[in-house]
Amino acid sequence: MKKRIRNKLHKGEFRQHGISIMVPVDMDNVESRLDAILDVADNNHILFIGGGLGHFVLPSEEYGNMDIPKKIESLVKHLALSNGSQPDCIIGYFCHPTEKEINVNVADKIKAELESTLKTEFKINCRIDLWN
Repeated sequence: MKKRIRNKLHKGEFRQHGISIMVPVDMDNVESRLDAILDVADNNHILFIGGGLGHFVLPSEEYGNMDIPKKIESLVKHLALSNGSQPDCIIGYFCHPTEKEINVNVADKIKAELESTLKTEFKINCRIDLWN
């Protein structure tokens, strides 16, 4: 009789790391700051998903049917369903479209590019667990 061998799933085995960001905006500069964030994402070949003040960005069809991590999915739902009660900031996540994480060097590069591009104070967390 053959025994079925099962691999034990280890905690964190399917972990995906990304970068969270929160940038203060007002109605006059929300589009320009969102464009600047998207330019940084495009330059580094990663995705930005998020938004604020009635503007939000989702992955385009070129990435096909990709799994969106739980934290990003709940953020997008909140931004899409909130009626007039959106915060006066852009909130979002950077994630890699094909790999499970953004490495530390790319995260540092993104942070430096955002500092030079946005020229305002913002909060950034360079390594967050997107699935839990």
